[in-house]
Amino acid sequence: MDCSSGREYLLTCWQAQMMKHENKASLLSSYLLWGGSAIITLLLISLISYYYLNTREQYEAQLTNLHSNLIDQQRSRLSAELDDVERYLQLSYDSAEQRLMKESQEQTQQAIQVMNSLYQTYHQQLSEAEMKSMLVEAVRELRFFDGRGYIFIDDMDGLCILLPTSPDVEGQSLYDNRDDTGHYIMRGLIDAVDNPAAAGYSRYRWYPPGNNQQMADKIAYVEVFEPYQWIVGAGEYLDRFQKGLKPEVLEHVRNIRFGQNGYVAVINNTGKMLANAAIPGLENIHYNQFENDLIRDSMAQILDTAKAGGGYTNYNWYRPGSSENVEKLSLVRPANSWGWILVAGVYEGDLNQLLAEQKASLEHALEEAEQSLIISFLVLGALALFITHYYSHWLRSLFNSYHRDITRQQQELQEKADSLLLSGRIVDSAYEGITVCDANNRILQVNSAFTRITGYSEQDAIGKTPAILKSGRHQEVFYRSMWRRLENTGYWRGEIWNRRKSGEVYPEWLSINVYKDSQGRIQNYIATFSDITQRKEAEQQLRYLAETDPLTGLANRRTLMFCLNRDLAATARYMAPEVALMFIDLDHFKQINDVQGHDVGDKVLVEVGKRLQLNLRESDLACRIGGDEFVAIIKLHQDEGIEQLQILSQRLLAEIVKPIRHSNSEISINCSIGIALRNELASDAFTLMKNADQALYEAKHKGRGRVCFSESPVLIDS
Repeated sequence: MDCSSGREYLLTCWQAQMMKHENKASLLSSYLLWGGSAIITLLLISLISYYYLNTREQYEAQLTNLHSNLIDQQRSRLSAELDDVERYLQLSYDSAEQRLMKESQEQTQQAIQVMNSLYQTYHQQLSEAEMKSMLVEAVRELRFFDGRGYIFIDDMDGLCILLPTSPDVEGQSLYDNRDDTGHYIMRGLIDAVDNPAAAGYSRYRWYPPGNNQQMADKIAYVEVFEPYQWIVGAGEYLDRFQKGLKPEVLEHVRNIRFGQNGYVAVINNTGKMLANAAIPGLENIHYNQFENDLIRDSMAQILDTAKAGGGYTNYNWYRPGSSENVEKLSLVRPANSWGWILVAGVYEGDLNQLLAEQKASLEHALEEAEQSLIISFLVLGALALFITHYYSHWLRSLFNSYHRDITRQQQELQEKADSLLLSGRIVDSAYEGITVCDANNRILQVNSAFTRITGYSEQDAIGKTPAILKSGRHQEVFYRSMWRRLENTGYWRGEIWNRRKSGEVYPEWLSINVYKDSQGRIQNYIATFSDITQRKEAEQQLRYLAETDPLTGLANRRTLMFCLNRDLAATARYMAPEVALMFIDLDHFKQINDVQGHDVGDKVLVEVGKRLQLNLRESDLACRIGGDEFVAIIKLHQDEGIEQLQILSQRLLAEIVKPIRHSNSEISINCSIGIALRNELASDAFTLMKNADQALYEAKHKGRGRVCFSESPVLIDS
């Protein structure tokens, strides 16, 4: 077969495959159209049947519960009406108390104003006794509250100064006077003015005018008269105020109407009718005096219900404006503030009428609901069939489009999967540890090198934060600086100490990069790191070799120069401790090498180095700069001087020259020490070393085995 025939064959196969898919799409469209139509028809029939039967069932249930629901509604209505009446009664009761308190305050303050005016006018002309008498008599005859109110005066010790209703107790102490509840009246008045305003209210019980047998509740306002620290006050009996409000309150209740024949009746606790809008002739008559047995029996039933705490009760009563008596449902509730009984009720005939109206309304609503239900479902069915027909044609073209898209996407996904697989292999085979975190710094993925370095498996790490590797060696400021660099530049690189799963702390070189989306939102943090433990150990070993003497382990000449320059600079700039330099040279050390051998000489040098370290302070530095030459940098404290240097050098000399045991013999050694102290003429390392070397030369020149200072030598016996 030639190339042209091959291409035609492939084209024919492709066209056949496409026609096959189109036929499948056409069949799918037909199946969807007829299947959807059948399903919609069945659903409509099922829904119509269900909703019709359910609506009928609800209607029957509502008819069954209609009477009980209506009773519950009427009970709620009666309760709401009495709630409104009780709120009105309580408001009236409270307002009486507030008005009483306000008027008592006004009367007291007017009296004090009169007393202050008299005091300012006459207190310099009259004696104190005359002034007090004038003030008392000026307010003695003041009357208010329809003649019941008066001004009284007491002092802070409970002495009665003025009491117009009982002048015989004036001048006597009423401090322990109590009312019939045991309340100390005078002490309560004193407590009422014990505040920054020196004024206040006090509640107690006292005998009302014309009744010396029974006390009544009284509210008094008191205020301090400053010149004599008197307690001046006025008060009134609460029940007197309330009695004046009762006609107004009863008239308001009498005018309340609700429903067709609803009203509120008021009875006092003894059974006297106070308000009855339906039968006004019953008002102000005790129920025992009613000639009508029906009314008397019903009233007795109401009183019994009130004594039991109130509630709903059924009894017979006359319709308003009619001699017909019918059954009535009433709510009885005591109004405790006034000592009254409130009664609100509804007649059975009114309930039956409401029941008939609601039943008719329910039947009408049911008919309308059934009609609306059928129409709605028919419209929805037609609309659903139309949409299904249109949707089936649209689905055919969409199916073909989806098939082409799916084929293309599958190819792209396969290519991406191959690429991701290759990338994953590259990442997993990398020698460096790799960590991929989300925007919240939670680990999403790690490679095998991560597990090899840290000891944490992939299951251990995923979902955690890199804080599991935190070693504790770095302060928080280090991590804050890292995050600030990441936010500002998008990357961070540096050395860090982390902890393996085993607990071992190790150094690593860490590189973190931030990856963001097109809107600048952080998507990932990707970190690569490597264990640099071996490199750090090598660096440390090299540093040790570069800075120490290999034989004695002391600092070498390089370290000496670095530390000396550093200490001299610190002394000059920051007034740090003074610096002295001590040169130590072993006398005739060459003879030890020649006679005993170099191995013994090395042992002597090592022992001298140990003795230097043991006898110097932690702040000092011992060095070996070559052969048998040792140097010590001495840092003097603020209170130390040349005397301390002399003591230290004597101790060093004495320790160094002690014989050194070797095998079964002792090796005697001697040494000379030269010391130079930093001063204005010797403030640099070169000059200081030159002076110390000169002092050492002087010590050797003068006989060895001694200590010499660069300015004044001191001889130490060896």
